[in-house]
Formats: sequence, C-alpha cells, structure tokens
Amino acid sequence: MNTVQVTDEVQDYLDSLLPARDPVLARMEEEAHGEGIPIVDAHEGAFLSLLVRIAGSKRLLELGTAIGYSGIWLLRATSGGTLTTFETNHERAVRARSNFAAAGLAKQALLLEEDAVQGLEKLSAKFDTCFIDLLNSFPSEDVTRKVFDLCMQRLDAGGLLIADNALRQGEVIKPKGHQARNVAFYNQLVAKDPRLESVVVPIRDGVSVARVKD
Repeated sequence: MNTVQVTDEVQDYLDSLLPARDPVLARMEEEAHGEGIPIVDAHEGAFLSLLVRIAGSKRLLELGTAIGYSGIWLLRATSGGTLTTFETNHERAVRARSNFAAAGLAKQALLLEEDAVQGLEKLSAKFDTCFIDLLNSFPSEDVTRKVFDLCMQRLDAGGLLIADNALRQGEVIKPKGHQARNVAFYNQLVAKDPRLESVVVPIRDGVSVARVKD
C-alpha cells in the first residue's frame, strides 16, 4: 500500500485547509509555542471537535487541561455541553480559566485542581466523551490500567474514549523507557477490550479513538 509522506510541502497544504482560528485560539497557540507548553495542535483540535460533533457528546471529561486549548475545541463542538477537566499546575489552571472565560465558556467548564486519578475516583457522573491528555505522564502500567478502568466506568454506551500521544513519536514499536511502555500498554488495553471498537489515527503524535459498543 502506498502512503503519502508528510513533507513540509504536504504539511503546508494541510495547514492551508484548516479552519481559521479566532483570536483566542490563535493567541493560545502563539503562547504555547513560545513557552513550550504542550497542547494539541490545530489539526488535532479540529479532529477532536469533529468527533464530538459526530457523536453528539454533551458531557465531556478531560484529563490534563494545560491552558485550556483542547478544552475549548471540545466544548465548542457541543451545543451547551459541559466539560469537567483536571489540572494540577496552578499557574496553568489560572490561565485556563481565563482562556475559558475569554472564549465565552466559563460557565460550561469545571476545572478541578487535583490529581486526575484521585479526582476520577471521586466522580460519580457519567460522560459522553473522555479525552486523556496525560498518557505520557502515568508512572506505571498499574496507574495506566486504573485510569482506563475508571474512564470506562464513567462512559455510557456509545461514549468516546480518546487519548493523545498514542504513538509517542514511534517509541511504542519497541518501547524502552517506562513512559513508552505505558503508552503501548494503554494501546493494548484499548485494542483488546471487547467492549470497545477502536483505531489509532496517526495525526500529530497519534490519537487513540475508541467507542463503547451499544
């Protein structure tokens, strides 16, 4: 099978097809790039938005807020939906709240400044979409499995389980470090779970997309 190599020229073409970002997202992209803050890029943001729109999700869960960039993409794809998101870095949490407000989404976003795993254990609500943006930072396979199990418990039938950095720049092929092993372990959990239908899409650093079967 022939595949297209994403050269700089191809990337420029793909970039030209992206929807124009409003001043809030454009400013956030510039800040994240300048300060080295890890956020999804616009291609992945648009992809996440499309998934949420297609699924009709309204109750969103996010693990890893950073400055709120992906949360804005997710929330804007809903019609009056809500987002519960976790962030332990206080300075980033403050900026995220400010960014949610600037985007007109302050009342729809609940940002909890606590560890995502501990926070998940306290939640009893159900969600339509869970976006894991902390896959690179889980300390062990046990924690990775725990997060997977907790997210599955909080998703209804038809719900989406999405995770960023599913390819870890290719390290998942022959994982050596513990972070790469954890990501590869997560991918196996998703792929082998009979409750899910799933695929890994090679956008950016790989996006794992799974749907809970009806």
